[in-house]
Amino acid sequence: MASVDSAFVPATTVWHQFRRYLRLYGAVARYCLARDLEYRTNMVFNLFREGFYAGLQVMFVNLIYLNVKSVGDWSSDQMLVLMGSYTIVTNLTYCLFWETMTGLSSLVNTGELDLVLTKPVNGQFLVSVRRIAFMNLAPVTFGFVIVSYGISRLGVQPGLADILGYLVLCGCGVALCYAMWFSSVLLVFWTGRMQNIAAVFEPVVSMARVPTDVLRGPIRLAFTFVIPLAFAGTVPARALLGVGETWHLPFAIVAAIGAVFASNRLWNRALREYSSASS
Repeated sequence: MASVDSAFVPATTVWHQFRRYLRLYGAVARYCLARDLEYRTNMVFNLFREGFYAGLQVMFVNLIYLNVKSVGDWSSDQMLVLMGSYTIVTNLTYCLFWETMTGLSSLVNTGELDLVLTKPVNGQFLVSVRRIAFMNLAPVTFGFVIVSYGISRLGVQPGLADILGYLVLCGCGVALCYAMWFSSVLLVFWTGRMQNIAAVFEPVVSMARVPTDVLRGPIRLAFTFVIPLAFAGTVPARALLGVGETWHLPFAIVAAIGAVFASNRLWNRALREYSSASS
């Protein structure tokens, strides 16, 4: 009987740890939200600014299609769904991790990382969730508006399974973006002072605006399997439009888990290069 009971200990421990980290994340989120709400005027201004920018995105897509009927197999309305999906994935990534990524270099170079590593929680988790920029939720909202607008113009009615699959793919896209971004900023452990290293990610991920369908050969394979930018726009959009591949969803889930795990291994390796301020 004892052996049977002990078999349940790992599952219980995992659930306990999950709830513990979830409570910690909730506390961080409440603190960051309260901080951002102190600047309500900025939030309102940001909302109008992002609404204006969303309108420009729609206008830009329509201007492109004044001279062409399609880009690859993508019509103008389908491109709106892609553009909205890209906006959702990238700005949700910025909302959750922008301040974390831009602040890691300072943590390392000032020795403040010592305080993080002494806490009784996973170091990568604590570094990653220290700041949440709720200001960046505005473009996420407008991203959903653009997607809904494109879908309504197409006359497509996605089913519940399509919508759930789309949301899961967007979540996997965020996880993949996080893993790639976090892995890139870890270079600071080897290179020293690189304050702008986090900014390298933005121009790279901006290539996800382009449908991977229009790419050919090794470049298309690279953007799907090596630097999976396809999952930051093209793949979720195709799933919602009902023209996605059946292997996209399981592959995205496995790839997201694998990428986050790989980033954790790289984090542990990077810590070996870290010399604390007290050493």
